[in-house]
Amino acid sequence: MFLKRRLSVYVVLLLAVSLVVFRSISLPTHALSWDVFGYYLYLPATFIYDDPGLENPEWLDEVKEKYQPSATFYQLVDGTDGKKVIKYTSGLALLYSPFFLIAHWIAPALGYPADGFSLPYQLILSLGGILWAIFGLIILRKLLLRLFDDRTTAITIMLVGFGTNYFQLTAFDGTLLSQNFLFSLYAFLLYTTIRWHERPSLKRAFQLGLTCGLITLIRPSEIVCLLIPLFWNAGSWRQFIFRFKVMKTNINHVLSFLVPAIIVGSIQFIYWKTTTGSWIFYSYNNPGEGFRFFPPYIFEFLFSYRKGWFVYTPVMLFALVGFYHLYKRSKAWNLAILAYVLLDLWIVSSWSCWWYAGGSFSARAMVPTYVLLALPLASLVEVVLLHRLRWIAAFLGFAMIVLNLFQTWQFETGIIDKERMTKDYYWAVFGKTNIDKDKLDELLLVERSTESRDEFINQQRYKSRPLFGPSPMSVDTTGALKLDGQNPYAPGPDIAYRDLTSFDHAWIFASVEVFIPESYHGEFPMLVAAFHHKGEAYKYRTETILPDSLKPGDWNTISFYYLTPEVRTPHDNLKVYVWQREHSTIYVRNFNVEVWETKK
Repeated sequence: MFLKRRLSVYVVLLLAVSLVVFRSISLPTHALSWDVFGYYLYLPATFIYDDPGLENPEWLDEVKEKYQPSATFYQLVDGTDGKKVIKYTSGLALLYSPFFLIAHWIAPALGYPADGFSLPYQLILSLGGILWAIFGLIILRKLLLRLFDDRTTAITIMLVGFGTNYFQLTAFDGTLLSQNFLFSLYAFLLYTTIRWHERPSLKRAFQLGLTCGLITLIRPSEIVCLLIPLFWNAGSWRQFIFRFKVMKTNINHVLSFLVPAIIVGSIQFIYWKTTTGSWIFYSYNNPGEGFRFFPPYIFEFLFSYRKGWFVYTPVMLFALVGFYHLYKRSKAWNLAILAYVLLDLWIVSSWSCWWYAGGSFSARAMVPTYVLLALPLASLVEVVLLHRLRWIAAFLGFAMIVLNLFQTWQFETGIIDKERMTKDYYWAVFGKTNIDKDKLDELLLVERSTESRDEFINQQRYKSRPLFGPSPMSVDTTGALKLDGQNPYAPGPDIAYRDLTSFDHAWIFASVEVFIPESYHGEFPMLVAAFHHKGEAYKYRTETILPDSLKPGDWNTISFYYLTPEVRTPHDNLKVYVWQREHSTIYVRNFNVEVWETKK
């Protein structure tokens, strides 16, 4: 009887121990890298290097060379007066800060450099991420127990913790990613919202404002979290209007909410003002990425074999079914949760990189939403436990957990590819514990490099066709195109992606011959390829003549292969051209561009 009453405690304990064990098996010695490097950079830049504006490139270059946090500093964008701006907002740095200070104190005592990136920083911050995860699980349990019995709570936490990508994200690649921290903050937000509605107090209003401020500081698009306290227990439009009337008569509660939210949010505004001169700054200035709200990538986000949420986390289909039972149980709860889930799903599936990169299994952007979805899921569990076919449902739930854990293992061992999954490859490796990936490689999406140059491998899988040129040959400069300061460009193809290829990618081969006079001085001309979204260039690639291979007074060849990016829209256009960067005269001939498309 005691075990039955405390079953949810043991489930949380099992999940917490599992997170600690699996995080410890593969020590996070490279945890402060890629996106996390950008989230974290505020702390060492400010407190170790006294360079919050990142004006001194020396220490950054040294960190990159020693710790290799990423191939490029894509986490930074240009500010003003030589300053760099961290692309991501500072919410996670604020939550990392206690663990950063502990590591900074311990590192010298252990014989490690206090440089912000040595082993103690990597391990202690990762430990902090696990502690935040355990906090979130404890609050999730307390939240569910206010609404459901212990057995329903235990099963729901088991399904969320072991049956979804929450486990992979928290225990392996995403311990320090935003989704882990947001999960815990959303659990606290929903728990505090329920308590405030049960017994309003200034303390709980303050906690709500602080939590909403932190959530939004971590990820500004999460401002939709305001829907939770705003819509909770408002099951109709009349109740919703009445909520605002209540707020007018409880102005102290409104102020207790707004003050901490504004104070927390001001941290980012002050940083932007300092580094850019503006209070508000949009740091995602790469034309190759951004939101597309109408329409969003909703079908791909949910059903693609690349990262599709329902493909790799099918247990959440039962949470959607649970909305029906949640509505029957409490219309007031249902509206707040459904409004948040639908709007959040719309936003996260509108991002052009809807698969959210390679370091996470399934749709990692949905992990914080599991706190909200735990309620309809629990509503379904509650009903099923009373049904005579509950043992069939139990088997199905157990099968979902086994499938998720097995595919998590496949993902971590490389059987499920982190970036390039397709339907054919998925079913070729389904249930497999050992594969010859080289033989199956052609079933995957094309491999995209993070380096500045594209290496065209497996050329035998492609066939070429001419796109532009070549221009007529000549033994001297007669008939060749003259470029100088007055006429610096030799235009090549300008073509929309939809007219370029019907496949998900193509290779472009561009080459040109350039005559460089013997008396030439200055920078050499460039062969350029780039895609453009609304006139702004992205995946901008160039090639020029290497000084060691220069033949003065003769023709020099410039050529390269270029892999088309994952374009934002089919209307984005490719331009290939030659750019003479000096006023001096050169000549161009034999400008040739080819398209290489897969034979499949």
